[in-house]
Amino acid sequence: MENGVAKVTTQLASTMDLYATIAEISGAKLPAGVVYDGVSLMPVLKGEMSQRDSLFHWRGNKLMAVRHNQFKAHYYTEGEYEWNSPALKKQDPPLLFDISQDPAERFPLKASDNRHKNYTNILNTLDKVAKQHLSGIVMGEEQMNMCDKSVSLWKPDLPVPPSKPYNCCQDPCSSW
Repeated sequence: MENGVAKVTTQLASTMDLYATIAEISGAKLPAGVVYDGVSLMPVLKGEMSQRDSLFHWRGNKLMAVRHNQFKAHYYTEGEYEWNSPALKKQDPPLLFDISQDPAERFPLKASDNRHKNYTNILNTLDKVAKQHLSGIVMGEEQMNMCDKSVSLWKPDLPVPPSKPYNCCQDPCSSW
């Protein structure tokens, strides 16, 4: 807030950034030798540039989408967290959005689209960012490796789905 006037920013931020931000504000020292997903938002709060230019959207152990600067690529899509939602679907080519022009992600860009003449370069950049991110991932031990939608997603107002437990662990890099 400057002179009592609130400001809006379009810089990337995530709830994962709150931990690092609160630690910095409070003067707490984060343990060394640990990789944190978040970065401090203090530069943004001071009107400076964010330390973040990318966000990675995971669902379970699958990298679903990558946002880098104003663009976002969906490599996989899946329905809501309900037992009868559409299954996981690989998007080939990935669904590409310009978040600065389409924040609701309703109109994917296409190679033939005149809105962005650098479609291939944008997608290649997002692919490179995704692969670099995946190369540094160290997967933790799976804590809930058996899934059963009839247990985890059932609500009183829904019909009881059939119980079909399955191993929901997949190699996150297998599709890359």
